[in-house]
Amino acid sequence: MLKIRLQGLPHEIEAFINDFHEKYEVLSISDPYENRNSKFVRVYIEIQAPRGNRYE
Repeated sequence: MLKIRLQGLPHEIEAFINDFHEKYEVLSISDPYENRNSKFVRVYIEIQAPRGNRYE
């Protein structure tokens, strides 16, 4: 399992996570957290890497 922090504009993060679903099993996605003094947000995701890859 991998835990990843994404940071960007809300619509960019949403598009990125949708693409992630095509290659990885997404286990959980946090609610967006606003960054201070910024238009960006943070989202934390947990993914399961496919079996048989070099990360196992």
